[in-house]
Amino acid sequence: MAVLATLVVSGAAALPETSAAAGIAAPVRPLASPVIGRAATATATAQSLGATQVVPLPAVPGVDGPALAGCDADLLQHLIASDPTVLQWIMVVVPSTSATTGTLALATVVGATWNCTMAATPAEVGRQGIRPLIMRRSGDDTTPSGIFPLGVVATPQGPVSFFGNSADPGANGPYRRVQPGDCYGANPNTPGYGHWRVDRANCTGADELLAVNVQAYEHAVLIGANTEPDVSGDAPAETPYAAAIFLHRTVLTTGGQPKPTSGCVSIGHDQLVAAVRAIDPLSNPRFAIGTRENLSTVAPRGSLPHR
Repeated sequence: MAVLATLVVSGAAALPETSAAAGIAAPVRPLASPVIGRAATATATAQSLGATQVVPLPAVPGVDGPALAGCDADLLQHLIASDPTVLQWIMVVVPSTSATTGTLALATVVGATWNCTMAATPAEVGRQGIRPLIMRRSGDDTTPSGIFPLGVVATPQGPVSFFGNSADPGANGPYRRVQPGDCYGANPNTPGYGHWRVDRANCTGADELLAVNVQAYEHAVLIGANTEPDVSGDAPAETPYAAAIFLHRTVLTTGGQPKPTSGCVSIGHDQLVAAVRAIDPLSNPRFAIGTRENLSTVAPRGSLPHR
């Protein structure tokens, strides 16, 4: 099905132009929030002097069919509408804001179709549940709720989103194998808060010496809740919303039961390895963390941008 575009100049309409919507082999980045699962027609105009251009929209990747088995297609539709530039959603859903357990699922555009890259798997969150980032404070043992990008932090080897005490399992980007002295700053209102440094002697207080948490940080993915380049809390009087919020491996009690986290999201070993291999920075991934009810009411993005 073709997508039509009409150009009107000085009141005279030009001939329709077409943009093929089939045979797309690479991810599609829609420009707006059209009807999910159908080829879209332009719904807004951009004004420029005497010309009016109706911007053509590419086809919207479908969300129907067996490719999404294991993921919540209805929730995914809401998330897609909130930001159609996102081609990968990591959905962390808990039954209530006080819950410490929930599920994590991962959906990705493959070709021209949304696929359930990882079916819903058990996940742990903060021991005090979840809380919107703006209401959260470092050390309150809650996981930030909301929509967050894939985080990036500067390290001695360069910017990374993936790290761990074990060897790179196949991440889609630079991976930092934890070195002695690698420290993630978490002391509020200090210059190191929310930043990576190599400083074993001074990695104290709330700071995390990453090599100590061998099991939890076997592999980890940085969740972009209050991360570089603009960290709130790394200067005096700034609000320390969050630091060191990762997707990492679940830690078990001596009885073999999963432990809630201090604010991160955790999943099992096999699922974590799969997630590290699946999360793709080129897909503009987003973490959606919250109750199903709250995530289903995320406001759609506005109309087409002016050209």
